[in-house]
Amino acid sequence: MSISSKTINVILLSGVVLFFIGTFSIIFYFIMCSVIEIIISPLYSIIGWLLFAIGGFFIGITPRKYYHTIKRGNKRTLEIELLIIGLCGLILGTFISIAVDIYIYRNDGVFPFRTLLFFTAGFVGFIIVKIIRKKK
Repeated sequence: MSISSKTINVILLSGVVLFFIGTFSIIFYFIMCSVIEIIISPLYSIIGWLLFAIGGFFIGITPRKYYHTIKRGNKRTLEIELLIIGLCGLILGTFISIAVDIYIYRNDGVFPFRTLLFFTAGFVGFIIVKIIRKKK
């Protein structure tokens, strides 16, 4: 028994939506607890990580031939689902890093600049990948 392509698209899109909702519920938890200092239930974070994992699983089990693509000007394709995963990961990592920086600053009085290092490492990694791709 084979699964229709319509069913696979529904699974893929529901995975993307769950991934997106999970990411932003985790960010909501970190903003409320660390930045605004409102104590909320850790259930938001647990549900967010659960949705994040389920959405990633749905995206992961979908064959790549079903990913939605955009043709760019240089004739290369851009897979939208992978772009969403990358952006959600970057946003999540940034907010967690900012929350840790604020927490350390409030407790120790010293700002550790972890977020600045995170962006610098990401930027340097992006440049290295671009250079390696140009050589191929």
